[in-house]
Amino acid sequence: MITSPLKTPPLKIAMVSPTLGTAFGLEQVLMLSVQGLRERGIKIFLIGEIAHSSLSENESPILVPGLFSTPALIAPKALHRVLENYKKAISQIKPDLIHFLDQPHAEIIKFSTAHYPCVLTAHTVAPTCPASHRLAEETSVCHKKSGWSCLIQNKTYGCLNGFKTDLHRSHAIYDFKIKKKATQKIQAIVAISRYVESALLENGFSKEQVKLIYNPLPAFNSIGRFSSSKPLIVSACRLVPLKGIEYAIRALKLIEPLDWQYWILGEGPLKDSLTKLVQELKLETRILFKGKQSRSETLATIQSAKVFLQPNVGPEGFGLSVAEALSLGTPAIAFATPALDEIIFDGKNGFLVPSKDVASLSKAIEKLLSDPKKHSEFSSYGKKDTPERFSEKNFIDSTLSLYQTMVTR
Repeated sequence: MITSPLKTPPLKIAMVSPTLGTAFGLEQVLMLSVQGLRERGIKIFLIGEIAHSSLSENESPILVPGLFSTPALIAPKALHRVLENYKKAISQIKPDLIHFLDQPHAEIIKFSTAHYPCVLTAHTVAPTCPASHRLAEETSVCHKKSGWSCLIQNKTYGCLNGFKTDLHRSHAIYDFKIKKKATQKIQAIVAISRYVESALLENGFSKEQVKLIYNPLPAFNSIGRFSSSKPLIVSACRLVPLKGIEYAIRALKLIEPLDWQYWILGEGPLKDSLTKLVQELKLETRILFKGKQSRSETLATIQSAKVFLQPNVGPEGFGLSVAEALSLGTPAIAFATPALDEIIFDGKNGFLVPSKDVASLSKAIEKLLSDPKKHSEFSSYGKKDTPERFSEKNFIDSTLSLYQTMVTR
């Protein structure tokens, strides 16, 4: 007598994210996960705080206002309402597993880990840092466990200056500490780079808990390419101190006699000061601020460029824009900071130069502009290697394997 194998119902996963759609890198990764996992027969339910207009009309997300943004200390009643609404959402789904794409408040985490297997994807180093950004300098507190000592470090590095006063900074650190304690109860934390993995391990998370799964590269549909009258250099980022655009501008001044044009895609609080710097260096006709562009426009610009610049002066959790540029065949140049040094292979698909070294940065740009053979070699290597390293298939396989292990356990 032949018996048919038992049919197991498909896994039900509740994915919880601050925003839903395809507006930014995190949301793009989320929607890639949703699509890939559904193709493997997994049932995915979306819970979020905000849904962008880019979210497909076929999706029926459950929105919980304040899910990630409610300030716990000053709004305990509001947080209680958020928690109750979250519990209702989860009770509707009855998931086999909850996957957080960012850290909600500690009370949300505590409830979830008490009743369900949970996964958190660490897209940044937020579980280890109240400013969601660990510095690269070896002398900084960031090479120890973050906490109240961050208030002292802030006087040197200004890493907490995104918070208005010391009172706000103290609140941020307190909130960070209670979140971290709750997060340590989450059964699995996905690190999107070896840098994030090492930061988690250094700050008290266990080897059994932390899993390395690199972000996937989204598929590129037909991307337009345009010709530029001058060799085009491009940066695409928010105009904030971390991105180091000032260093790129000063490096380009050193090679002003060469033929090039630099486009800066993005907006941010440093735009006025960077514009002023360009004017002082008399580079207004060579360096253009193009503002925020659509994804298709950004990709077309990057693919049309000779060089992609990412002069970060501090770490990135991953560096999706660099990986996208390399996969499009545009060599990248960056300061040697995590995790960009995991994506760029110095001398193979681009150059890594010492952090904040303007002279070295200018020489690297000059090499790629003046050596067509090297540029072609870098371009070919990037187009072949990068999509293989960060393939969507590898990402979905690893994620699904983690889910199955968690649910079985």
